Amino acid sequence: MSHSHKEHRSHAPRELGFFVITVSSSRFEKSRRKEPIIDESGDVAKQLIISSGNKLEGYSLVPDDKLMILKSVVDALCKENVDVVVTTGGTGFTPSDMTVETLRGIFDREVEGFGQVFRSLSFSQEEVKSASYLSKATAGIIRGKLIYVLPGSPDAVKLAMSELVLPEAGHLVYLARSER
Repeated sequence: MSHSHKEHRSHAPRELGFFVITVSSSRFEKSRRKEPIIDESGDVAKQLIISSGNKLEGYSLVPDDKLMILKSVVDALCKENVDVVVTTGGTGFTPSDMTVETLRGIFDREVEGFGQVFRSLSFSQEEVKSASYLSKATAGIIRGKLIYVLPGSPDAVKLAMSELVLPEAGHLVYLARSER
């Protein structure tokens, strides 16, 4: 049996630059009115990134608007020091949930296994169970950089970041950049 994944991990970058984007119309409107906002999901992602020894290179808050989501993600991906973009919010089935549909179209490649494994892990959570299939969470590669599209729930962000994103992002960055 080949152990190439172990070899790939040994070559993977140890420190990555992350950019976090929260997609939420209600929080965005509050921020425009200069009202205090609470962004638990974004805060969880930022805290886990920093505590894992990676760099937080930026953060933005955008409404559920295709063009603003796309602009924020493209701006983040164009920053030289950003290796990974993490979005939170807009992965469900309400009419305003459009993050996945907006971003899937710009992926060079989709990381199909991410969404599958995330939903499986979510199903094993007692408080989630069958509701796990109501998430369209996904991941993709764009020009050698990663984008993770996570739900807006703080618990879902913690699960995805702790169990999937942070353990494998360096490995996937290495793979994505080795093809170029």
